[in-house]
Amino acid sequence: MTEYEHISVLAREVIELLITEKKGTYVDATLGMGGHTARLLEALPQDASVLGIDWDPEMAGIAASRLERFGGRVKIAQGNFANIDEIVAREGIRSLSGALFDLGISSLHFDKPSRGFSLKHDGPLDMRINPDNPLTAYTIINQWPYEQIEHLIRVCGERHSGRITKAILAARRTRPLETTGELAALIEKVAPARGEKTHPATKTFLALRVSVNYEFDNLTRGIQKIMPLLKPGARMGIITFHSLEDRIVKETFRIMAKMGGWELVTTKPVKPSDEEVAANKRARSAKLRVIEKL
Repeated sequence: MTEYEHISVLAREVIELLITEKKGTYVDATLGMGGHTARLLEALPQDASVLGIDWDPEMAGIAASRLERFGGRVKIAQGNFANIDEIVAREGIRSLSGALFDLGISSLHFDKPSRGFSLKHDGPLDMRINPDNPLTAYTIINQWPYEQIEHLIRVCGERHSGRITKAILAARRTRPLETTGELAALIEKVAPARGEKTHPATKTFLALRVSVNYEFDNLTRGIQKIMPLLKPGARMGIITFHSLEDRIVKETFRIMAKMGGWELVTTKPVKPSDEEVAANKRARSAKLRVIEKL
């Protein structure tokens, strides 16, 4: 069995900024392989606990075995944080001392070709965080009309959205596009990189992943649903990895603070140190924003 490794970003900053109460229950709404949850449990006393939530059943299983040493101090629930109110109620938890959302995709998803997330590894056009989700990148690429695909790619900042979408529609008339490698090669042909560090298909792949997993809708719903569950003095921290997500969090937090009952802990996003980026390249675009309930 392949051992996949994932380094949790901004772990030290999360501990410093998120913990305001030593007792109680914290929630890691994006459990992944359990890195942030482990750091939280190590920093908290024995009578504090963490509820870890992940939409991907494979991830929830990996985290369960990695966090076994913490015994009853950790509870693991498989589900989407957009339904965090239902998950917390099901676990018999009435209030939370803090909450973390790490919106990055786990290294496992990128490194395991069969999940279809990666530009580096050829795999099926899938990109589902939860394999039970009916929508796949294959469906979008091979069945959606020009207008929808073009809009999706353009919203994610791809300036060649029209050219890329025309090439996709022309290619699929002959036969369906089936793999990440085929799609990446097609995009590279029609929108070649001009001395850019990132692959020319990066923004298209991001657009597909965001759409397949309803990421923006789920983020907004998750924030709304967790707000009443947090105790006064509890903090919510959100780590984003691209400007669209960060804008949603920044604007939502700004509105929450303006409406009253909430105070910004970070007026500017906290970014990883040069040392952390040198040790973990995937941390370079991470931004952490934190807000406190008054």
